[in-house]
Amino acid sequence: MNIIQSNIMKIRLLTLLFASFVLVGCEPGEKMGKIEATVIESFELNMPGNVEFNYGYFTDILVYTYSYNEEFGNWSGFAQSRSFDMEDTTYNNQYGVYNDKAASGTHFAMYYYDSYSEPTDILCRYFGNYQFKTVRLNLSTITYNAVVNGNDYARAFKDGDYLKVSFIALGENKTEGAVVDYYAVDFRDGKRFIAKEWDMVDISALKGNLWGVRIRIETTDVGEWGANTPLYICLDDLIYTYES
Repeated sequence: MNIIQSNIMKIRLLTLLFASFVLVGCEPGEKMGKIEATVIESFELNMPGNVEFNYGYFTDILVYTYSYNEEFGNWSGFAQSRSFDMEDTTYNNQYGVYNDKAASGTHFAMYYYDSYSEPTDILCRYFGNYQFKTVRLNLSTITYNAVVNGNDYARAFKDGDYLKVSFIALGENKTEGAVVDYYAVDFRDGKRFIAKEWDMVDISALKGNLWGVRIRIETTDVGEWGANTPLYICLDDLIYTYES
């Protein structure tokens, strides 16, 4: 067995043992040879040098999916980003994090949840035993502004409001399993918490023979057509282990 060390700054494969398999080019859910890995995924790969964001993201083990409607220019799911624009609170700034840096390095993942579209999940390339551990989470700029100040569509949050992010384990055939709920904004019971410091989220309940992870976002500011709050969150430094 060989030990492979990534030369990409933020994809730090702490332990990666393998025999008789090729990672690149495989489809989600394939079987492969023996592998054991601990990964800190910080979204540094595959980014073109002349852009601030790129739809979707993939590594040798996980695929971060997205959807895009060319007719209307709408998208949902994951985008890799390096935008730290904390000033533009319009929808022109869909890819900016409300922070002046990533949790580490120079990139992060933006996730936009659209309840009207098909789920855009994190998919596992290979069958095996996964243990997701922690992830860093921060609000996007437009979500932060909507919560604090309101905008043309959303009201500012008040007592009792919240923005809940649910991380859901996907078993065989994407059957939903264990759920971890994290209140990225929590104004319940006198609290005034807003996730804007790359807060660490414990997602260790997501484990076992998984096909992937699904994310849903829920807000208390809801109108006739669904959520009024912009449902964008930013993720970085996702830590997980894998073995087949």
